[in-house]
Amino acid sequence: MKAHYSVIKKTMKGKAVLLTLLLCLALSGLQAQERERFNIGLRGGFGMATLNGYENNGLRLGMAFAVCGIYNITENTSVIADLGYAMGGQQSERWITEGRDEMKEYSRFGFHYLNIPVLYQYYFTDILGLEGGINFKYCLSGRKKTKIGNGSWESDTNFGRDDYNNFDMGVIFGVFTKNIIPNENFLVSLRAYLGFLDVVKDIGRNKNFSVQISFGYTLF
Repeated sequence: MKAHYSVIKKTMKGKAVLLTLLLCLALSGLQAQERERFNIGLRGGFGMATLNGYENNGLRLGMAFAVCGIYNITENTSVIADLGYAMGGQQSERWITEGRDEMKEYSRFGFHYLNIPVLYQYYFTDILGLEGGINFKYCLSGRKKTKIGNGSWESDTNFGRDDYNNFDMGVIFGVFTKNIIPNENFLVSLRAYLGFLDVVKDIGRNKNFSVQISFGYTLF
């Protein structure tokens, strides 16, 4: 009887070990699949920005860079979120009169933003996809510069926290590609951003608008 019980006990232990091994293999397989679904990358580029609706609004060139996380839902769909930096503002010009002379006065608004865009991506061909979502922006600092004619930039004024809105949000959309170079991890995207909120307070309508092109690489 004891021998029979010992055999049953050994059999149960063997099955328990086998089940544990199978469970570990299944979990490691799931973890590998999740790792394949999720990618981390870096992107950088430049864009043209303006304050939409503000008088004499012109474009200003600025740079942008970010760390991005991509979660692949299916073969053709994914969600991408960035954490990065982008410049905003605008550069404008107008004619002024000084005595008998007419001269151009240039103004430059500059804002530095922490950007957190979250976009849904749909990859509808082998090299091209569409993306769209919402972008949250936190303004780190802002300033205004002016100059007359070909002179140097003067009146370098830093905005105080009460002069502009620290937070902005809006819609972001564009096109992207992941397979422009086969079997490589390069990313290219062209995005447009439309802000919902005024940037500078008490000067009328002035909402962020920008177009940005960026190049990136998925690290893993």
